[in-house]
Amino acid sequence: MKLLRVIALRSLLPGLLLAALPASASAPLDGLLLGSSEAELQARFESVVRMRRPVPGPNGLRGLWALPDTPISGLPFQTTFYVKDKRISRIEQRWTSNPDKCSDASVFAAVVADIGTRYGSGLIAQDGGDGDGMRQSVVWQSEAFDTMAYESQSATECSILVIYKPHVIKDASEL
Repeated sequence: MKLLRVIALRSLLPGLLLAALPASASAPLDGLLLGSSEAELQARFESVVRMRRPVPGPNGLRGLWALPDTPISGLPFQTTFYVKDKRISRIEQRWTSNPDKCSDASVFAAVVADIGTRYGSGLIAQDGGDGDGMRQSVVWQSEAFDTMAYESQSATECSILVIYKPHVIKDASEL
């Protein structure tokens, strides 16, 4: 009988922990949400909305849920949750503005620093621009998920994209 109570408590523990988390968009989003069910996502963020039309994603994923104005470094990012088999498989957070707001390099640096406080220093890549714009990215890897931040600037638009996706290790024989 005691063993049944322990098993029952263990099966309830993840749901209880998830319910104890704050149900607001101000709670940090990260790759720990990957693998969560759609119901768990709805319980975690009361302002999450189902999208009228799914957003096509990579590898057949479908963006089904959106969370507006998710703050990163004080900027309002739009978050899309991509689902596969009723589980969150990818998270994308996008901020778009006019180029004047990104002319100061500190905007992307602040986003990178904010993410870096959780994951440490990342691998940085820059494309100095070819007259068409400028792009740079930072990648952080963990055993469970990868985090990527991209900045793209052109004459008409500036955008920052943050992506959380499961970490996949490929065997060289699969390449």
